[in-house]
Amino acid sequence: MSKFEEIQVSFLDVACDGGSGALGHPKVYLKIEPDKGAIACPYCSRTYVLAQSAKRSASH
Repeated sequence: MSKFEEIQVSFLDVACDGGSGALGHPKVYLKIEPDKGAIACPYCSRTYVLAQSAKRSASH
Protein backbone atom coordinates (compact mmCIF):
# COMPACT_ATOMS: atom_id res chain seq x y z
CA MET A 1 0.00 0.00 0.00
CA SER A 2 1.50 3.34 -1.01
CA LYS A 3 1.60 6.30 1.35
CA PHE A 4 -0.27 9.44 0.33
CA GLU A 5 1.79 12.52 -0.40
CA GLU A 6 2.62 14.64 2.65
CA ILE A 7 3.40 18.33 2.18
CA GLN A 8 4.83 20.58 4.91
CA VAL A 9 3.36 24.09 4.94
CA SER A 10 3.92 27.29 6.91
CA PHE A 11 0.35 28.60 6.83
CA LEU A 12 -2.94 27.42 8.32
CA ASP A 13 -4.81 28.02 5.03
CA VAL A 14 -3.86 25.86 2.04
CA ALA A 15 -5.27 25.22 -1.43
CA CYS A 16 -5.17 21.86 -3.22
CA ASP A 17 -5.92 21.13 -6.88
CA GLY A 18 -4.46 17.64 -7.06
CA GLY A 19 -1.27 18.93 -8.64
CA SER A 20 -1.85 17.24 -11.99
CA GLY A 21 -2.95 20.20 -14.10
CA ALA A 22 -6.02 19.31 -16.14
CA LEU A 23 -5.99 15.80 -14.65
CA GLY A 24 -6.19 17.10 -11.07
CA HIS A 25 -9.40 18.01 -9.25
CA PRO A 26 -11.32 21.22 -8.51
CA LYS A 27 -9.32 23.57 -6.29
CA VAL A 28 -10.40 23.34 -2.67
CA TYR A 29 -9.33 25.55 0.21
CA LEU A 30 -8.51 23.83 3.47
CA LYS A 31 -7.88 25.23 6.96
CA ILE A 32 -5.51 23.42 9.31
CA GLU A 33 -6.62 23.39 12.93
CA PRO A 34 -3.52 24.43 14.96
CA ASP A 35 -4.19 21.80 17.64
CA LYS A 36 -4.38 19.01 14.99
CA GLY A 37 -1.48 20.27 12.86
CA ALA A 38 -2.57 18.56 9.63
CA ILE A 39 -5.42 18.18 7.17
CA ALA A 40 -6.08 15.78 4.29
CA CYS A 41 -7.60 16.81 0.97
CA PRO A 42 -11.03 15.17 0.54
CA TYR A 43 -10.36 14.59 -3.19
CA CYS A 44 -6.80 13.26 -3.42
CA SER A 45 -5.86 12.53 0.21
CA ARG A 46 -2.72 14.70 0.05
CA THR A 47 -1.91 15.56 3.64
CA TYR A 48 -0.83 19.09 4.51
CA VAL A 49 1.22 19.21 7.70
CA LEU A 50 1.97 22.42 9.56
CA ALA A 51 5.75 22.83 9.97
CA GLN A 52 7.09 22.94 13.54
CA SER A 53 8.19 26.58 13.15
CA ALA A 54 4.70 27.51 11.94
CA LYS A 55 3.07 25.74 14.91
CA ARG A 56 4.97 27.95 17.33
CA SER A 57 4.00 31.14 15.51
CA ALA A 58 0.37 30.03 15.06
CA SER A 59 -0.14 29.71 18.81
CA HIS A 60 0.62 33.40 19.47
